[in-house]
Amino acid sequence: MKWKQFNLIIFPLLALIFFLLVASANRHVFNNEHAVMYTYLQNARQGHIGYGFNSYYANNISFAGLEPGDLILGGYPGCSYGRFSHAGIYIGNGEVIESFGDLGVNIQPIYHYWEYSEVCLLRVKADPAVKKQAIEYVRRHQGAMFYPLAFKNGDRYWNCTKIMWKAYREQGLDFDPGDDFWVAPDLFYQSDLVEVIRERNI
Repeated sequence: MKWKQFNLIIFPLLALIFFLLVASANRHVFNNEHAVMYTYLQNARQGHIGYGFNSYYANNISFAGLEPGDLILGGYPGCSYGRFSHAGIYIGNGEVIESFGDLGVNIQPIYHYWEYSEVCLLRVKADPAVKKQAIEYVRRHQGAMFYPLAFKNGDRYWNCTKIMWKAYREQGLDFDPGDDFWVAPDLFYQSDLVEVIRERNI
């Protein structure tokens, strides 16, 4: 019984100490209003935690004119890490490659982006050959493991934004030149490397 009580105290305490050490060593990230962690903590204070309030919002955005290599962002109300909570890269023929849940890095029909309350289509300002290389990079990681808090470093775990960020970074385009832990979908929207094709807000 005493061992269980000890575990109940020591592990949360160790987690808190770890968090404080990380925060202390990376104070610039926690104080940067453009950083994911800053946004997350600010939204958590308002009760916005996680992916947001998902439902089928039927935004009915048109996908006409999308080109391979374009980016698609989707978001639900109350998302803790910004306006958008999910992202994918368009590969043509009505399909996107994204990373999500048990599926990991996988190909999905683009039409599931109709379910979001916020959706945005972005054109990357790059030569088609660069976009093709980015798509090929993502394709090579198809089936790789998803982890929502996948750090920017490493190639073992991926989330929806890290795979897109890394694919274009390998081609010399860095959507997150800052020293952040993660890449948030909003960073793509805010980047000078893209232009908005169209967006909807329900």
